[in-house]
Amino acid sequence: MVLITGAAGRIGSTLRSALSQYRLRLTDRDLSDCEPKPNEEILEADLADFAAMRQAVEGCDAVVHLGGNPSPSATWWDLKGPNVDGLYNVFEASRQAGVRRLVFASTNHVTGMLDERGEWPVGAQGPIAPDSLYGVTKALGEAMGRYYSENSDLSVVCLRIGWFTGEHQLLDNEGWLRMWLSVPDLGRLINASLTADVRFGIYYGVSANTPMRYDMEKARTELGYEPIDDSSKLLADRTDG
Repeated sequence: MVLITGAAGRIGSTLRSALSQYRLRLTDRDLSDCEPKPNEEILEADLADFAAMRQAVEGCDAVVHLGGNPSPSATWWDLKGPNVDGLYNVFEASRQAGVRRLVFASTNHVTGMLDERGEWPVGAQGPIAPDSLYGVTKALGEAMGRYYSENSDLSVVCLRIGWFTGEHQLLDNEGWLRMWLSVPDLGRLINASLTADVRFGIYYGVSANTPMRYDMEKARTELGYEPIDDSSKLLADRTDG
């Protein structure tokens, strides 16, 4: 069983088909528009409610933690419940339930100031430089992942996800093109993260874009993630068409 938090969000709702080989438990605050498939069950829950999170992770082998406030302009008080308290709840509940693997959706905003200064390529082993309080909460999540991986049986993969727009959407903007993640590559990334033989790691999650903003070698060698799609090629094909 794999738990997906934030299952009603853009990434969560898209990811379901890519993980169809698993039994899935979908959780979010509001799943009224979610029609579960035969391999899915739904559980409405608030990340800030520890008891609810403890119930959600029970019996799960893995957790894909996508839930939280995704706004780079959010205030600390808007972020604290879902991105700080909720973050701890998911990690601690997973530890208590004996979850094997937690895949944490971090963000490119953890190193957003490096992007602002054009310090490319950005590697996952370099310094953090958040460009927002949202990025700060995601950096906290990476630190929490390392803590739990070293002090419990929980293994943790942190993914600094790039620009995910969903199906058939691509913006003609050089910055976004460098950090784009396609729908098929999202599936490849999460599937690799669920099965890779790693104890802890931080990786960038983007497609095989040219030019490339991030150093993807670590994701390739440690996760076995092989992205296929290229934003520039897709954009050129659409322009030629």
